[in-house]
Amino acid sequence: MNAATLRILRRGFERHCPQCGKEKIFGRWNVLRKSCPRCGCEIERRGGDTWFFTYMTTAFLTGLFVLWMFLFPMTNHLLGQVILVVGWFVLIVLTLPIRKGLAIAIDYLIDSRQEHHQS
Repeated sequence: MNAATLRILRRGFERHCPQCGKEKIFGRWNVLRKSCPRCGCEIERRGGDTWFFTYMTTAFLTGLFVLWMFLFPMTNHLLGQVILVVGWFVLIVLTLPIRKGLAIAIDYLIDSRQEHHQS
């Protein structure tokens, strides 16, 4: 991966505009802006392009929970349920904006490469 690609992915991880990196792409916790207020970059050109990445990372994290339940069975079921719910909240809910930011960055990289090859 080259430095430009890593920079765009870092911007996505930090939930900043993939083009300029100056402004946040979310107006609120998980509500995407239509475009960057600074450079005008359209955040999500085609609605739904980032759903695959978001769902696949959710499925991966869910798989980690299932694996954890098989490898470390709890004898105290109430404690296991509490740990599962708290872990789910932290890993799936709280990371959603980060995962969505990464999906926006990947989508931006794909679009910019397609535009580069067409010209």
